[in-house]
Amino acid sequence: MREFAPFKLDTVNQCLWRGTGNGGDERILLTPKAFGILGYLVEHAGRLVMQDEMLGALWRQSYVQPEVLKHHILEIRKALGDNPRQPTFIETLPRRGYRFIAPVNSSTGATQAVPARPGTGALVGRNEALDELRDCLGRASHGQRQIVLITGEPGIGKTALMDEFQRSAIAEVQELRIARGQCVEGFGGKEAYYPMLEALGQLCRESDGEEIIRILAAQAPTWLVQFPALLRREHREVLQREILGATRERMLREVGEAIALIAEKRPLLIIFEDLQWVDHASVDLLSALARRRSPARMMLVGSYRPLDLALGEHPLKTLKQELLAHQLCREIALDPLEEAEVAEYLTAKAHNGTPPEGLARVIHRRSEGNPLFMVAALDHLTRRGLISRENGCIHLTVPVEELNLGVPESLRQMIEVQIERLSAVEQRALELASVEGILFTAKVSTAANGLRPEEFEELCEKLARRQQIVRAAGSRRFPDDSVSSQFEFSHALYREVLYERQASGRRAKSHALIGERLENLFSAALGEIAAELAHHFEQGLDWPRAITYRQLAAEVGGLRCAPREPNYLLRHALDLTPRLPDARQPGSEAVFT
Repeated sequence: MREFAPFKLDTVNQCLWRGTGNGGDERILLTPKAFGILGYLVEHAGRLVMQDEMLGALWRQSYVQPEVLKHHILEIRKALGDNPRQPTFIETLPRRGYRFIAPVNSSTGATQAVPARPGTGALVGRNEALDELRDCLGRASHGQRQIVLITGEPGIGKTALMDEFQRSAIAEVQELRIARGQCVEGFGGKEAYYPMLEALGQLCRESDGEEIIRILAAQAPTWLVQFPALLRREHREVLQREILGATRERMLREVGEAIALIAEKRPLLIIFEDLQWVDHASVDLLSALARRRSPARMMLVGSYRPLDLALGEHPLKTLKQELLAHQLCREIALDPLEEAEVAEYLTAKAHNGTPPEGLARVIHRRSEGNPLFMVAALDHLTRRGLISRENGCIHLTVPVEELNLGVPESLRQMIEVQIERLSAVEQRALELASVEGILFTAKVSTAANGLRPEEFEELCEKLARRQQIVRAAGSRRFPDDSVSSQFEFSHALYREVLYERQASGRRAKSHALIGERLENLFSAALGEIAAELAHHFEQGLDWPRAITYRQLAAEVGGLRCAPREPNYLLRHALDLTPRLPDARQPGSEAVFT
């Protein structure tokens, strides 16, 4: 653990903590590369770290532009609240590099480096998953090698679950060795065995790293030679001659034997993140480790996003199916949080007292139980001054029914990245589907997108099978007895981003076209969808029809003995009358009697 007030850099769990001032710590999220850069700067605090040095240390055998460093340094500064013009932590020396200038204190020992248990509310709704992981670790501690895959949509909490499991594992299993590897999305090729090389490199740099190096030298020289900085020149030359002509099969055999020997004295937990980006060689490695018959006190936990495995012929998809079929691995699928679990999280964040009434419901409805969306929504409300924190309590500055959450910029960017991965036709189709609403059908949405209903359905079915932005939602029957497949956006935020990225004029035209299509389809039962028609014609700037259908919706509501809704609809219709041409503006008494 390295400390630079008010922060603590947990090098075992690879996370950053900030003191909250009341004796607790708050976890600060950093990407793996940003954490690596911060760790390297802190490790060499007080001296200039040249750009080339850092690139060479963190991007081995890969070429990246120096601008990548600037991007990650910016992320770190945001996390630390550091002003580049008057830095407290990281000083920039233009065209040279960076220097960590804050005083750093170090502490050693697993009990100091890792909290025995997380603070209340650090993780909610994941007790069953944690219990299953602990059960697997118990089996691994007794020699039954374990492979566990954690899966779920982006932001569902895979990394948070693995972090919490890692913390509890250190507290529960004596002398547990832990190594983490990060799979990296590669645009110009990927280094073979990247996550395992990163994990072994961590083990070699620990306090007992000399033992790991001796094991690799004896059992896996083809792997040890990948770490030239750990070897003397003459030793490296000997190894290079020894492994001349080594095959991939030899590397797999060697690392399997080395891992078993490393885990012989002390149990070993290996964590691989983002296996959706895994290289093909590492898939072979996973297969070899899972299929070895010999006992080993080793557990490997990996995370992946199912969406990415559904795209094309992903090698991990086939391996996962084979391992599950032969009971050689387990899969833990994380579901969205329930409203009660969101309330539990808010209660923990409040520290003192309970959160405002109705806030959990609003946050759950907006995030749909996605933990990342939940946290982002809370941060967004806090930054906008709609939520305040005083003496450990959460307060609302406006009534809960007036909360306008919007789309946090961080989530908007993440969603935009997912949208940009779609084809131009898919993007355009979903943009127009977003005009129809959260739920949409081929028969209605195609009124504005130019596709045939069959083409639109096929496009949406493919996206749904890939669990990409939309999902199937049954079918919708129309008054003419025709039926159309119905789909829905996985999250309301996806629909909102797709809707807002369209020009306002184009949106208005699409609303009008969809309104006309619905008007034709429900010509014999317009009262059933009067409110829906009023919405589309209002957004389509067709004020006469918008007013007409607001009135009709009010009449239908009155017949159903729901007085509040008709009154609201009538008032809204009255508000629209100034938009009519002067000749068509009737007196309010004539319209609303």
